[in-house]
Amino acid sequence: LVADMAGWVHAFSIEGRPLWERQLEGAISAAPAVDPAQDRVFAGTHLGWVYAISTSDGAVVWRQRVPTKSDARIVSDLLVAPGTSDVVLSGWGGLFHAMDAGTGQTRRTWDAGLYPQAGASADSRGNVYSMRAVRGEGVVCARLGDDGRETVLHRQPEGKRGASRMPVVASPVVDEDRGVVFFCVNGDRETTLLAWSLRDERVAWSQQMPRFTVATPALRSDGAILVAGMDGAVRAFTAGGALLFSYVTGADYLLAGPVCDAAGRVFVGDPLGRLHAVGRGGGGRVFFEAPRSIQGRLAFDRQGHLHVACTDRTVRVFRNRLRA
Repeated sequence: LVADMAGWVHAFSIEGRPLWERQLEGAISAAPAVDPAQDRVFAGTHLGWVYAISTSDGAVVWRQRVPTKSDARIVSDLLVAPGTSDVVLSGWGGLFHAMDAGTGQTRRTWDAGLYPQAGASADSRGNVYSMRAVRGEGVVCARLGDDGRETVLHRQPEGKRGASRMPVVASPVVDEDRGVVFFCVNGDRETTLLAWSLRDERVAWSQQMPRFTVATPALRSDGAILVAGMDGAVRAFTAGGALLFSYVTGADYLLAGPVCDAAGRVFVGDPLGRLHAVGRGGGGRVFFEAPRSIQGRLAFDRQGHLHVACTDRTVRVFRNRLRA
């Protein structure tokens, strides 16, 4: 399934054969969310529409417009929250919305702050984790329970330039097995990666990086967390907070987040159109170069094939050789 800035959602077979396509009202830059159990894909547009579409034939099941008094754009990645029947997103109007996946009706809303661009994350118990920048407070990471009550996990004070200069773009990452929530806080120029212990209800550790982070980090199977920074480097930290490696891509910045395979290899695309493969120890190489930039997060399918969307209007699929 592929969504694009022209407002189209396309479906292809695993062999690349077109199955169906549907044009929506407004451009799509937020990553859609798929619910395989309900045979649906959910997408949000720049005109504020949220769609539920059948993955079998592309039929629109429902659509709802997110109410706003300002900018209608939906730019946060969508989330189908496990343990609930909610689709979660944030609109540029400054609110998170939890919508009924069956009908599209809004169940509840909460503050998304000054930069309603970061998506939410969730655990298997239905808790939703989100971040927001607030004037006078800084950046807040909060947990919303399935009863609708919010708990503030952490407040990072404002930097010298205030909360309006602390863009919140990357989503939190939940490591439920180890009881940790990772989140990136952008300061005046730098990023602080924080690991919040759900068991101890405190920050377990933090690490500072020299430039902003806009891409959502990736979690490796051994608990390592990987962060793609706006200085063009991918850094890996152990579950305990020690720096494992820093891989320099050679690009000036990274917009696309990394992804990890089952073997612990890391893959990331850069604005120069290059695809990098990085081993568990940090040694890496460029294994493909596209004619245009790679700005979106890569994705694996269930067979382990790697899908890469490029700004030359193509999606390239790299075969999982281990499976083959």
